[in-house]
Amino acid sequence: MTERFSGRTAVVTGGGSGIGLATVRRLASEGARVVVGDIDAGPGKAAADEVGGLFVQTDVTSPEQVEALFGAAVDTYGSVDVAFNNAGISPPDDDSILDTGLEPGGGCRRST
Repeated sequence: MTERFSGRTAVVTGGGSGIGLATVRRLASEGARVVVGDIDAGPGKAAADEVGGLFVQTDVTSPEQVEALFGAAVDTYGSVDVAFNNAGISPPDDDSILDTGLEPGGGCRRST
């Protein structure tokens, strides 16, 4: 495996399972310092611990929590070089990801 991410910091949202967890493992195997953001503390912390990274509990529907996630990465490692925005939301009443906003209560914003 190459070390193409050696010395770089990567933030992965939804890093506790599935594609996010696979990404955490891959980035770490290629030398990245990995910051795992996940809404579920158990799997998120386990993923970070597995790769010697940092876990920050994060609900990506909260701009403040997302800001805290990236702030923790910078505070701990000095930079963010890679952002893998894996976690997301898709409210059932939303017709398009292009119209999804950050508003609480479903986050749906429709164009008129």
